[in-house]
Amino acid sequence: MQITASKIVLFFTMLVVLINPPMVLGLLGTEGKRMGHIIEEGLGTDTLRVSLFGRR
Repeated sequence: MQITASKIVLFFTMLVVLINPPMVLGLLGTEGKRMGHIIEEGLGTDTLRVSLFGRR
């Protein structure tokens, strides 16, 4: 399998979205931020971030 620049960019973009969905999807507006919170609650990253950094 050959790793191209577009695959690397796609991987890191997906990683950033999974780490903090409300911030990334919030760039799309209030509906994006709301969907980001729904995704975050489903993945459980909200509790992980609160336990690591102490705030939401």
